[in-house]
Amino acid sequence: MTVASLSTEATIRERLRKLSCVQNAFALFNGVVGRTRFFEAMSGKPGKNFSQHDAERLLEVIDEMEELASGDIPVDWARTDEVQTALVVRRVARIARELNIENVSLQQAAAHATQLVGFKSK
Repeated sequence: MTVASLSTEATIRERLRKLSCVQNAFALFNGVVGRTRFFEAMSGKPGKNFSQHDAERLLEVIDEMEELASGDIPVDWARTDEVQTALVVRRVARIARELNIENVSLQQAAAHATQLVGFKSK
């Protein structure tokens, strides 16, 4: 089965192509849906398309990837652990800015940010 050209799945495919990021790598670090679920939706399997919430989050992750790729250093999307870490650090920094947290270490900002989203700090 094919994916409709105006679908979220087609949009995701095209934006990943523009970033030179293979779907396999994105499936590993997107943090929204698991690998199996991702490929079911991307293959156009009937009844397996992304929910509105998941689609919005996946597109937000791609927005973040595009911001990361706009820097001076080329991104190797195959280095999934490092990409995932870079995206998380950027999110923490964004949250710190949004909360007007200044002069705080990254570790403190991360702890504060994770508490806000319901995760326990170690």
